[in-house]
Formats: sequence, structure tokens, C-alpha cells
Amino acid sequence: MRPLERVFYKYGYLIATHPWPFIIIPTLLTIISTYGFLYFHSQDDIWDIYAPTNGLSRVEEKALQRFEYASASHHHRMQILISRKDGGSLLFMKYLDEIDHTHHLITENVTASNGNSTFRYDEMCGVYCADSNAGVIAFLKATIETNSSQLIFTFPKASAFNNEAFLGYSIGNLTKDSMGIVREARMIILHYMVDTSLLNGKELARNFEFQLRKIFEILTRESRHLDYALLSRTRELEEQRAISLTAIPYLFITSIVLLGFMLITLVSFPLYKSQHIEAIIAIISPTMALWTTVGFLWWCGFPFSNILTVVPFLVITIGIDDAFLILAGWRQSTVGASLEQRMAESVAISGASVSVTSVTDVLCFAIGLFSNMPVVQLFCLYVTIALAMDFVYQLTFFTALMSFVVRRQITIDEKQQASGQSSETSSMQKWQEKLRDGSILSMETKKKKTSKSRDWLEIFVDWLHSGFAKVLVMTIFGAHIGLSCYLATKVNTDFDMENLYLADSPLTDISRKMQNFVLKESFIDNFAVYPMPDFANETTRNRFEKMVERLEMIPKYGGGLDNTNLWLRKYKETVSFWGEDDEAWNAETLLNNYRENDFDEKYITTSKNPQGIEVIDGFFFTIVYQNMSSFLEVETLMEIRRKIISEYPEFTVHAHHPFEKVPTESAAAAPTNFIQTSVSAIILMSLLVLIFVMKFEAIISVVISIISICIGIIGYLHLWDVHLDAVSLISILMSIGFSVDYSAHVCYHYFAHAAEEEKQKENTHRLTVNGTKEDRVQVEKFVDTRQRVVSTLRGVGWPVIQSGLSTAMGMFPLLFVHAYVVAVFWKTILLVSILGMFHALLLLPIIFILTADIKRVFSCSKSKNKTNKVQTIHPNFINTVS
Repeated sequence: MRPLERVFYKYGYLIATHPWPFIIIPTLLTIISTYGFLYFHSQDDIWDIYAPTNGLSRVEEKALQRFEYASASHHHRMQILISRKDGGSLLFMKYLDEIDHTHHLITENVTASNGNSTFRYDEMCGVYCADSNAGVIAFLKATIETNSSQLIFTFPKASAFNNEAFLGYSIGNLTKDSMGIVREARMIILHYMVDTSLLNGKELARNFEFQLRKIFEILTRESRHLDYALLSRTRELEEQRAISLTAIPYLFITSIVLLGFMLITLVSFPLYKSQHIEAIIAIISPTMALWTTVGFLWWCGFPFSNILTVVPFLVITIGIDDAFLILAGWRQSTVGASLEQRMAESVAISGASVSVTSVTDVLCFAIGLFSNMPVVQLFCLYVTIALAMDFVYQLTFFTALMSFVVRRQITIDEKQQASGQSSETSSMQKWQEKLRDGSILSMETKKKKTSKSRDWLEIFVDWLHSGFAKVLVMTIFGAHIGLSCYLATKVNTDFDMENLYLADSPLTDISRKMQNFVLKESFIDNFAVYPMPDFANETTRNRFEKMVERLEMIPKYGGGLDNTNLWLRKYKETVSFWGEDDEAWNAETLLNNYRENDFDEKYITTSKNPQGIEVIDGFFFTIVYQNMSSFLEVETLMEIRRKIISEYPEFTVHAHHPFEKVPTESAAAAPTNFIQTSVSAIILMSLLVLIFVMKFEAIISVVISIISICIGIIGYLHLWDVHLDAVSLISILMSIGFSVDYSAHVCYHYFAHAAEEEKQKENTHRLTVNGTKEDRVQVEKFVDTRQRVVSTLRGVGWPVIQSGLSTAMGMFPLLFVHAYVVAVFWKTILLVSILGMFHALLLLPIIFILTADIKRVFSCSKSKNKTNKVQTIHPNFINTVS
């Protein structure tokens, strides 16, 4: 017995003799942790938790916050997407009149409360009050009513009586003529803002939005022509929480499915040996571990997020996997021995294997704690602690309760032995014996039964030793690797915002419309410039102008001068018109001229210089980009833009768009995160296997399995319409931990447990060989491989199958939750289960056999070189082997 097994042997004996502390302590911890539920709060802000912590977009977003109009950091935005029910253009008077009437209804009649006071819209719109939806509507109506040359309807900037009208936020889904004049607009967007810096501003925003929702729901229902759809940050959070509310009830179904599976697979004859009560405890134990984990983490202030919806499913299925091993250890313990001895043996047999997989799972997810993605960190924190608690509860609470349950089985066995009836001769077995000995069987079958019987497992292992099996399995493995590698090269980081909602969510269609509008027609980047450059220097002005020209002329996406909104150009024209000299660019006079010409102060910030004079200390400008079809192109644009800015280090410029932070940069960071976590996990798993097994062959086998399964997961998920993003990154990290489980069970048993069993038979094998010592060793290696594979599969083969099937079945109810976030997980689990069982039950045994074959050939060749003759093997030994 190995040292670790001796430790678990003593531990199992202790549990059998003193079970109550191991039951009471986990129960008390679970009860105490319930207090943490009072501190529940959620964090579903995708614009924060899905963005890399070290991402440049966070820096860019922060730099923009000093300009409230550009960042809206203290305002709550609500966007109303208006379209015709028949999909036609809105540029007709009857539709614009209806939209105009609706807007005035809201701004003039709707009030909102912050709990203390009531506000009209013009009292809560903050710095956005000057931006009137009415002005846009009035311009659209004017272009229809008149054919004046003073109205030029272009996009994103139009011209009205020599004044610019920026429409980039307000109209979309356009049709233009060859001159760029807008002829059709199938979407109009109204914007409503609430200043959250007001007293109880958040409550005021919630109340106002609540009223807008009711109004636009009624308008959509009653309007003959128009649809109104409200999009806001609050609604995004609600729809993401809906995923959790939809999925959690299926956890009960999962428990029922797993319980039914365990009851079926753990049935035994006579029936009193069936482990059905243990199956119920096996579900209660991980549930308690999950409850304890969640309670204490909430108590410590950690939030809940919709990405954690799948954690209960994972913890329960993994916990049941451990229970299968512990119950298999009991079935392999010495029948007829005392309770203490059998519990000690069962924990010794299963404890080491459970420890190997639990430690690898825990540490594999712990690697995710070092990810730069907050959502990955949060997920891995919950899973890591939950799996650690589950490991403790399985070896304490579950095992201790199991010791009470199995007393009944031992008592019945003892009574039957005392009465002279063997426990193995139940009514079922008597019937089976009658069937075997009766006339139902043919004479040929009876003759076969008189010879030495061999069960299906031994026949299966014989097949694995055949050349056909070796070629077949390795061919399948090679095809799998080739296909997976090919598919992995096709993986991309594209992402759709609608992936964050339920498929049937009303926000899915709204989000798709908004995403298409922004990417194709109006991707507005805000450029923050701080501190203020020294524009009194003409060279500085020219360099800045050159940078802006390059930014607005980015190939394919830039629209040139017409897509840029930069007050410096208008200021330059004004200065030139009045014939002023360079003094107009001095810091002291620049602000005065800016205000004298009625330039909009929302574009600038001011402060006092050392002389106490107020000057412009920073400003922002916008550039509208177009013609993008996916976030992959946003990533391309973002990289080009950052490269251009980096070539002008004398200016501190930060550009930002919300879609660059999430999903663009979060998806772009996924490959780096994947490589770092995967390599770290593989190295860590290899070290753990070396510690537990102390065999380099085991490391090679496990590493092959991990790499093969990970590549397969990436490739097949791509085939299954899953891209590499923050969500799938968690799934892939999870697959690394799961892939170790199956392989670790087989490797540990083969190299550690089964090897020691075979050593006891070594002397008997030697007596049957008639030849030199070297030849006896070669035959023994062959026998060891066959018997060790049989012993390994007999010990852990069925538990591995139970684990794989139960894990896959545990995820089955999630098929009915139609959300990308959930689908990624059940798809990953299904793939891991299939690939894991293939590697553990077919590939690894074949690798063990091929390794032994190579060693045997090499040793035989070496022996022949020494003796220059071929030794013979006694026929009796060949019969023994066969």
C-alpha cells in the first residue's frame, strides 16, 4: 500500500469509529453560512466585468470621464429606437408628426420622482438639455416640406442654413443617392438622459425609465404604423439576470435526472446491496458544499453574476463523480470484514484517486484567479472554493453518513452467514443458477461453461492488445488531432452583443438593430485631449492637424473631413476671417475668443493657470467611422487608430467607444488569456500527476490527453458556432480541469495501485517460465500489462463511465435554456465527457500497451545480443496468459 493510501486507510478507520464529528461540523458550517445570504448583491454590468483589467480601453474610458457630455458618466441614458412596422422609411410627414407628438408628450407632461421631489424632464436632463430631439425632428420635417438649397441632408453631418446639424446619433438604416444625400431613413433614435448626480439621482432615473417603458409599450401596441423599443443599461442588466432566473429552476430537474441515473447504475443483487440511499446523500453533500461556498462568499462581499448560473450544475455533477469512486471503493473492499476495515479499505482505494482529481480541478480553476478578465476571476473564485468544499464534504459528511448506511448491509450479511446461507445466493442468483444449469441453455453453451470463464472486461482487454485495435484507436486519435488542429486555425474572436441575452429576449432584436447601426453607419469615437497642447506654436498646430487628418482618413472606415466634429477647425476659419494673428492662439485669449464666438462649451474643460487666468485645459472631438460588419473589424480599426496616436507622443490623446471595451477588447484578450491559462494549467497538472504517481510515463499520458482534449474543445466548439471570447474562455479552462479527471483516474490506478497488485503475483509467474531470467522478465511485462489494464478498468472503468454519463446528463436540462452563455457550457461539458471517456478508456490503455510493447522489443533485442540465442517459453505459461 502506497503512503497516501495508508493515510486514507487510517482516515477511513477513524470515520467508521467516530462518524458524528464528520457529520456535525459540515452541517453547522452550512447552517452558519446561510447568514451570508443577507448580503446578496449582483454585478451584471457587462461593460465592466467582461473588460480586461489591464485593457487600454479602461484607460481611454477614464480619460474621457472629465468630459461629461462625451462620457455620460453621471447620466443615465435611454434610447428609443423607432421604426415602421412594415420596415419602410420614416421620412414622411405623418410618421414624423407622430414622433414629434410623442416627444413633446414626454418632455412636457411626464414627471419623475426621486422619492422626495418631482422633476420635469428639463430639470433632470443635465448637460444634455441643449441636445434636443425636437431639433432633429424639426430638421427632418423641414427637408421634406421644403426643397431649399439651404438644407443639405447628408450623414452624419447635415447643413441647415449654413449651420451644421449632427445626426450621427439620431437616424440610421439609411439609403443615399450617388451624391450622398439621404433619401430614406428606416430608424430614428430619440435620446433621454437623467442626471444621476442630482439628489437620489439613481432612483429618479429608475422612476423616469419605468414611466417611459409603460408609455412606449402602449404606443407600440396602439400605433398603426410605428414600433418603439427602449434600450438602456438597466434593461440590459435585467435581461442578463433573466438568464439566471430561467436556468436555476432546471437545477431541480438536474438533481432528479442524476438521482435517477445513480439509482439505476448503482443497483445490485441482492437488492439490499444496492447503494440507493448513498445516491441521495451523494447529491445532498455537494449541494451543502455549494450552499456553504455561496453563503460565505456573499458574506465576504463578493457579488453574484449571471455567468455563475452554471456553477451549481458543475459542483453537483463533479461531486457525484467523486461519490461514484467512493462507492466503487466500498464494492471492492473485503466482503465479510468488519465495518471499520471495509470503510478503511474503501476510503484507501478511492481517497487517493478522489484527491488527485479534486486537487487538479481546484488548482486548475485557481489559475483563472490570475486572469485579467473580472468575469473569469469571479467564476473561478466561486468554482475553486466550491470544489474545495465539495472535496472536504465528500470525505467527511458523505463518507461518515455512508458508514451508517452500510451497517445494514453488513448486518444482513452476518445474519445470512450465521444461518448458513451465503449472501451471494439470493433468490435472483438462485434463478440465474437454475437458468445456467437448466435445459434453457444449449449443449454447446454448457460445454463452454465447463471451461475457464472469462468476463467481458478481459475479452475487451484482449481486443485492445490486438493489432487491429491498436491501429483503429490510433487512427481515430490521429484523425481527431488533425481535424481539431484544422478547426482550431479557423477560430476567431468575433462576438455579438445579443449573445449576452436569452435568445427569445425582446432585447435581442433591439441589440442587433443597434449593433448593426453603430458598426455600419455611425461608430462615433470620442477623442479626449488633455492636457491642452501649446497651440500658440504653429508647428504644434500643424502636427495636431496632420494627426487628425490621418485618423479621419483611415482606409475603408474613415469618411474624411465630413465625418469629423472638431471645434479647432471652425476656430481657425474664424481667426482667418477676421485676419487675426497668432496672438489668437495664446492660451489667455483662446478661451475668450471661444466664448465670444458662441462655441459650445460642452467640448472643453477649463482651469486657472498659475497667473490666475482661466484657460482651456483640455477638449474632445469626435470622428464617425463606418462600413464595419463585425467586432473583428472594430479591433482592426482600434489597432490602426492607436498606432497613429502613438506616433504623436507630444499629444496626450485617448480615444474611446463603449464597443471597444466590450466586446472588442475583451474578445481580443481571449487568445492571450487562453494561452497563458492553458500552458500554466498543463504545467501544473503535470507536476501534480508527478507528485501523486511518480511516473514520467503518467505525465506524458496525461499531457497528451489534456492537449488533445483542449484542442478538440476549441475546434469542435468552433464547428458548433462558438467563438473564442470571455465566455468560451471560462469553458475551455473548465475543460482542462475536467480532462484531467478521466485520465488521472486511469493513470493513477495503472501506475500506482494496479502495479502493486501485480507485484504480488510475480513469484508465481516466474515459476511457470522455463528459460533465462531475461526471457522471464519479458513475459512478465506482457502479463503485467494485460492484467494491469484489466485491474485498472475493473477498478475505475465503470466509475469513469458513470462520471462521464452523469456529467453529460447533468447538463441536459440546460439545453432548454436558450442563451449563448449557457449553451457554451453544456456544449463544452458534452464534448469533454465524450473526449474524456475516449482518452481514458481507449487511448490511454493503447498507449500503455504500445509502451510495454516497445520496452519488450527493446529488452528482447538487448537480451538476444547478450546470449546470441532465442530462449523458449514453457507452454504451460502461455496457457496461463491466454
